[in-house]
Amino acid sequence: MRINIVSVLLLCLGLFFVSGCGVPVDQVSGTITFEDGTPLTKGEVIFFLNGSEEYIAKGKIGSDGSYSLAEQKIGKESGRKGCQKGDYKVVIASTSTTEIVNNKTVQTHIIDQNYARKDLTPLSATIPGGNYNFKVKPYK
Repeated sequence: MRINIVSVLLLCLGLFFVSGCGVPVDQVSGTITFEDGTPLTKGEVIFFLNGSEEYIAKGKIGSDGSYSLAEQKIGKESGRKGCQKGDYKVVIASTSTTEIVNNKTVQTHIIDQNYARKDLTPLSATIPGGNYNFKVKPYK
């Protein structure tokens, strides 16, 4: 009977790792600042895993420019804090909302828009975890 219990436990553990739930994540955090050192005070940072169309990790930028990532698959949040090991393209989106005369809302760009496009961003990161700080240029 004891062999059967051990076998069942090993089978369950194996299924856990094969299902992807066992992929380890590293804690990733950092700060986004302008080239002069002033913090970017709003927006979102998204890490796109190279070679994957489904996996990303993202985080909101705080008022001091800091962020930390939580992983997710496109369309589903996993809730796990951190990011899988690998090479990433880093996208930063930051806009400000301004109300105009005809009751239309317009978004004003705060940083250069190349940072907001996966195909144009000059930013990248290789994880394992650590502190990832990025400097950005203002929108012209």
